[in-house]
Amino acid sequence: SNIKQEDKIKHYSGIILEENEKLRLQVEQVLSMTALERGEIPLSKTEIDLNQLIKDALKCISIQIENKQGNLKLNLAADKFIVWGDKSHLTNALCNLIDNAIKYSKEKPEISIQTSNTGGHLILTISDNGIGIEKEYLKKVFYKFFRVPTGDIHDVKGFGLGLAYVKKIIELHNGTIGLQSEKGKGTSFIITLPIIND
Repeated sequence: SNIKQEDKIKHYSGIILEENEKLRLQVEQVLSMTALERGEIPLSKTEIDLNQLIKDALKCISIQIENKQGNLKLNLAADKFIVWGDKSHLTNALCNLIDNAIKYSKEKPEISIQTSNTGGHLILTISDNGIGIEKEYLKKVFYKFFRVPTGDIHDVKGFGLGLAYVKKIIELHNGTIGLQSEKGKGTSFIITLPIIND
């Protein structure tokens, strides 16, 4: 059973490294949010295949979904998916949204990620079957440090910077982000980004 043991160690050290990396990213975000707001972070933009970026972002998340015996539906239907953007910040923003979707899901997260095109834009939708957000909080979730009260004091999620950061990043890519949510049914984040016309 030595081999099995080694596999386990590999698997778990993988998880630890991944969580470690996440913490580092969160700390970076806390620091970078201030700089972002002052316009001090130069985004280094290149042509990015957003469908590929999504697949890469999922690598940082798949273990979590597995651990919760969740399910991920991927439907990357956009046939125009090249955007002008900063790879690391966009990846960060995506990981944030998917991470949230998992956190706020019930026992088995059902996450769905879709892309489509409309006009000169790419629409990216990230949906979950989580606890949902009450109407009164919908506007506030993008504020810095705002957390939807879940009624459980020990249930504090993240730094509450996540969505403020995500919104800022999307806006710096000339995009928009909105959400639709129903309490108890789940939440969808809808991101619109301009595509590069070939």
